Amino acid sequence: MARPIEHDASFPHPPDVVVGALTDDAFLNARLAELGGKDAALVSHDGDRIVLRQGVPVEFLPSVVRRFTGDDLVLDRTENWHGTTADVQVDVRGLPGSITGTQEVVPDGEGSRLTVRARTEVPVPMVGGKIEGVVAEQVSELLRWEADFLRRWLDG
Repeated sequence: MARPIEHDASFPHPPDVVVGALTDDAFLNARLAELGGKDAALVSHDGDRIVLRQGVPVEFLPSVVRRFTGDDLVLDRTENWHGTTADVQVDVRGLPGSITGTQEVVPDGEGSRLTVRARTEVPVPMVGGKIEGVVAEQVSELLRWEADFLRRWLDG
C-alpha cells in the first residue's frame, strides 16, 4: 500500500524566480551542502533533467529500515522539469520500492506556491507499510527544510 507525501510552501516571488532557483546549480549545490547529508552531490544537470544524491545517517533510521540498508540511507533523486512542473523519481538504495510524484510552482497572489505530491511504495510483506511511513516522514521533513532554505536563498 503506497503512502502519500504532500507538501506546500508559499514564496513572495513569482514562479519563474522560484523555478530558476530550483534549477540553478549554485542553489542546488548550496542546498545539498547544508541539507544533503553524507556524500550529497549534484550528480548531473543536463538541460531540464537534474539528478541529486542525498543521504540520511544510519543513526537516524529505525531498525526496520537498517535491516535493509545496513548503513546510511542513500536517496538518488531525479527531477525532470517541464516549465514550472517537474516529474520526480527517488530511488532509495538498499530498499525495494521508490518514491514518485510531481512538484509544481504556481502563481499564488503576488508570489507563488510550490506543491509536491508524491507517494512512497515499498512492496515488502509485513514491514512495507512501516518502512513507507518512515520514508514518508523523512521526506516530508526534508521538504520542509528545503523550503526554508529556498526562502533564505531567495531573500538573499
